[in-house]
Formats: sequence, structure tokens, C-alpha cells
Amino acid sequence: MRSALCLGAMLVSVGFTSLAGDEAFGPPPAWLAPRTVTPAAGDLAAVPLEPGRLHPCGPASFHPDADLLRGWPLDLGLASSGYPYTPTLADVDGDKAEEIFMTGGNTFGLKGDGSFLPGWPTVEQQYMGYGTNGNKPGPSVGDMDRDGVPEIVWTLRDWWAGSSVMWCFNGKRPDGSNLPGYPQRAPDDNSNALDTAFVLGDTNGDNVLEAWSAHTKGNNFVHYRISKLDHLGNRLFTRDLDPAENVISLYFGDLDGNGTAEMFAVSWLSPYLRLHAFNSDGTAQPGYPVNLLSGSGYAATEPPIAADIDGDRNLEILFGDYDGSSGYVRCYHHDGTPCAGFPITIAPTLQIFAVNLGDLTGDGKPEIIATSHLRFVGTKQLWAIDMATGTLLPGWPVTVAGWPKGFPAIADVDGDGFQDVIVATDEGALYAVARTGVVLDGYPKTMHTGSISGVAVGDIDGDSFFDLVAATTDGWAYAWKTTAPALPHRADWRMRFGDACNTGVYAPQRWARGDLNCDGLVDFGDINPFVLALTNPAGYAAAFPNCDIKTGDINGDGHVNFGDINPFVRLLTGP
Repeated sequence: MRSALCLGAMLVSVGFTSLAGDEAFGPPPAWLAPRTVTPAAGDLAAVPLEPGRLHPCGPASFHPDADLLRGWPLDLGLASSGYPYTPTLADVDGDKAEEIFMTGGNTFGLKGDGSFLPGWPTVEQQYMGYGTNGNKPGPSVGDMDRDGVPEIVWTLRDWWAGSSVMWCFNGKRPDGSNLPGYPQRAPDDNSNALDTAFVLGDTNGDNVLEAWSAHTKGNNFVHYRISKLDHLGNRLFTRDLDPAENVISLYFGDLDGNGTAEMFAVSWLSPYLRLHAFNSDGTAQPGYPVNLLSGSGYAATEPPIAADIDGDRNLEILFGDYDGSSGYVRCYHHDGTPCAGFPITIAPTLQIFAVNLGDLTGDGKPEIIATSHLRFVGTKQLWAIDMATGTLLPGWPVTVAGWPKGFPAIADVDGDGFQDVIVATDEGALYAVARTGVVLDGYPKTMHTGSISGVAVGDIDGDSFFDLVAATTDGWAYAWKTTAPALPHRADWRMRFGDACNTGVYAPQRWARGDLNCDGLVDFGDINPFVLALTNPAGYAAAFPNCDIKTGDINGDGHVNFGDINPFVRLLTGP
């Protein structure tokens, strides 16, 4: 009672009034050709496939699942196999439902109901130009020219097949029409850009996004060339690193904490893993590159990620490593020095596939999430590690059926306010695992064959709840609904390289405890929302649909109730 009186007095006083291992293949035989092909050379108008639809009998061994969205799974219309179809989610038409873009030889734009967007898919070649057993980047989506309409850009591997061609650099509008100057081939020679997405970012301060790509010269796997293109198809430069240097990935973020974001890259030039930072014209920033690690090669199958793990406003580089005896998580500062407390040894004979971050425990601090393979045994596992202590969270590791390809997605799946770990495996299983190491009820989901797409999380049907999207290697795309509200701060890592621009930087949205109106401040403006959250949770959710009522759990007991009143008052009035 006294707590309520204290808050009541305060409300009156403020005038209270009543919310790696890839393989490249040549063209398959004619009997594996997709149903629709590119017109003859010189005619770039794609012949659209019939809209994606559920096969009358469903895919082989398909079992009804009440969580599948209406219209899913759908056949993308390709008979070949071995393609990633990595999904990127973005709302390109402003209807508050995200569209799905994925590349698997051909490139697809889909609505949340499983139908193709008008003008999609694009069909780049008669036969699939490549095969892979690894997770490759999805398209990048961003409003490059700031006109309010996003662009969709993606990289592929130049490939001629009969009268058709795959283009290395591709760009389209949401309506399926080509951006000016696109598609285009890489300069000088048929090139491969499969392993590195177009990364979007404004590197020169003109408020326009450029697209940067690392690619090869010739049909090989040494991505030592970096090209920058704009939304008009102008290739602004191509810069060459050492011809023996392979860029593992490009990134966009404020690497050195000076307040200005830049493009940077992690590469391998034997015997070093190296960090580059670039000026807007592609030249090296002073002091770069720096060597991070000396060894015999980059051991993980997925690229490093960048994150500010120590709160100093610059970025660190984290990745998995295997030295022949044990699996590690390593971390380096932007100047090349090791991070304190690293490396973290996970287990003997453990090959790390991917390392990611996500706040599973809800304390505002990310845990390390890793996927792995126990050598000589074959067991595939997921790990959740306390970064401060290097110890496992209770209930981990978790064994899964099949290789979890790509990065684990991190998002709330069951609506309990805590984020979960989500992976798809090459045995066709999609797992959602709680912070406790328990596989959520209703999981794993089953796909009819293996998936190397990874999982994308977003609201594709506009109902304000998260959905999960993945695809199989033979072109069946799946989407499941969840019971988790689609709140930005409950999805630390939503798709393969973090966001639709493929920046590769861990930058979760956070609202502080007590910030009930989600304006980034904890002040008297939060009093009325706090009272509403206490007295009418449904009313709070309706009034503040993009906020999280858990920001009112000031005492951290997992509930928003009268026990939070005095802590809230102290939060407002204390030093």
C-alpha cells in the first residue's frame, strides 16, 4: 500500500492523467533443367514461372503442420538440387508485412501468402550455374537512393550455359524491373561472388547507400577483388588486394568507434587472418590491414561476426577456430590485439561451424552461440556460453539431427519474452531451443529434405507475430507462424548476416528497463505507460504495440506488478 501511495503522490506531483566446405559443379544434364528458362541471348526479359504454389500432394514425406502458414510450403519450380535459397526478409511495399527474397541459381521475390511478387522470379540462366553444400548469402535489400522504395541487389557467379547467362552483379526494384545498369558481369573476367553478399552502406556521407562486393578474377575461389557499385549501376571502383588473399566477408559499421561507419573486411592471406578497413574510395585506412591470428587456415565454415562486446563503442571480431585438438571462440579488437578472456575453449576435437551472439537470458548482455561438429564421432551440437565466465549455460550443449548450416538465428519463438536459438539442418529439421537448452514444444519442424538455407525471422503476413522462413536444397520453401510478438528487441539476429543489408554487425535494439514508452529515455514520460502496464496489460499492448511490457519489470523478478513500483520510483528519482 505504501508503495502505491508513494507512486500516487508522485503521479499527482507531475500532473498524472489517465506501450566451408563448398563444391562447385558445372551445368546439370538437360533432364534436371528448371521448368522455365531465360529467353535467347539479347532478350533479357525473364519468362515468369507460374506462381509458387503447394503441390497437390505436397513434397515427398510432407506431414501437415498446424504452424505452417497458409500457402506454404511452396515449390519454387526447380528440379535441380544443391542450392542454398538463403532468405532475406524486408518490407519493400510499406504494408508492414515483410517480403521474402532468396537466391538459388534463380532469384525469387515472395509474398507472405507464398505467391510470387509481380515481376518475380528472375531467371538468370537455362541451367543452374552452380551447386553448393554450404550456406551462401541471400540478397541485400535497402533504400539505396533514399527515394522511399527499397532496391534488391545480389551477387552470383558468372556462368554461361547455352544461350543463357548468370550475371555477377544484379539489381532490381520491388516490381521486378531492373535497376539502371543492371545486371552486369564482373570486370575483366568471369568472376565468382557467391561467398560474399553485396553489403550496403553509406561510406561517403552523401546519404546514399552503395553496394560493395568481394569477388574473384576468373572462375576460382580467391575473392581478392573489391568492387563498389551504386544504384545506377555505375562501378565506382575495383580494388585488388594481394592475388593470394581471400576475403571471407565484408562488413559495414563503426569499426574504430570514431562516429563514422566504414566498410571493413576479414580475409585470409597465409599464414594470417587479417582485418582490413577501407576509405570510401577503397583505399586502406591508416594502420590497416592488421593481422589477427596466425595459423594454417580459417577453420570455421561461416564468416566472423563484428560486435561491440565491451561497451567501448568500437567493434570486435569474433569467430570459431579449431587448431587440430580443440574448438575455440576467438575475439580480437579492431587494432588486432586479443580481447580479454579469450580464447574460450569449448571442447576437445570440436570443429566450430559458426559463432553468433544473442541475449538469451534477458540481462542485456549477449551470450555466445556456436554450432559445431564433434570430430571422429560426428555429433552435431549447439552451444550457449556465458561470455563473462566462458562457461556453458545450464542445459547446453544441445545435440541436433544433421549439420546446422549457416548462422543460428536468435529471436523469441514462443512468446515468453526470452530469445531462442533457431537452426535448420541438412537433414531437414528446424530447431528452436530455449535459453534452458530445451527444444521448444512443436519442434523440430520437418522439411521433406535437407536445408542449407539457414532460418530467417520476421513478420511476413502482417499479423505482428514472428514467422520463420527456411528452404530445402531442391527448392521447397517453408514458412511457419510463431506465438512471439514481432518486437525488434526480441530478435537479436534475424537472418544470415544479421540484417537485410548484410552488414554482419551485431547491433541489437535494446530498451532500458523503465523505458515504457520506448523513446530511448527513462523519465517522467514513462509514468503513465508504467501505470497502464500495471493496471491493464492488454491496454498497454494496444497503446504501445512496438514496446515490450517487460521493460516495466524493474526488479527483475519476471513479472510486472506492484513489486516494481518502488524500484521504478527510485529509477526516476535516483542518481
